[in-house]
Amino acid sequence: MSESLQPEFHAALGAVMSDLARETDALHESLIEERMALDAGDVGALETVGRTKTSLLDRIEKLDVERRQLSEASGVDSLADPRWSATLAALAQCRHLNEVNGRIVAQRISHVREALRVLTGSPGDDTYGPTGLPRSSLRSAPLAQA
Repeated sequence: MSESLQPEFHAALGAVMSDLARETDALHESLIEERMALDAGDVGALETVGRTKTSLLDRIEKLDVERRQLSEASGVDSLADPRWSATLAALAQCRHLNEVNGRIVAQRISHVREALRVLTGSPGDDTYGPTGLPRSSLRSAPLAQA
């Protein structure tokens, strides 16, 4: 690589690293918003946050590809850059928040399934079989007698 291009590669790599940090911060905020929407039971907000998360993750992935390409082309080890270690730490926090949110969703799904079992009188662990059809009859059953 030409020495005259070295400053431009460094500037471009710095811009990508800054963009990665900004997008990772936005993802962190998005995950916090998702948690608040889960707590509030706000389906509309969950849909919006889901779209935002997908967009941010796509952007982060593209920026990481760009970072690797610039690093390789310039001969600079971007993994040694302190901004990269800070971005990795922020991404680890995002992973944790996402896992917590996922556990909340899984718990809610479990509660809905349990409610369906009670309402349908279904003794099984699952409401639906592998074919998508109910495993047991959905006939009404008395819940109690007076």
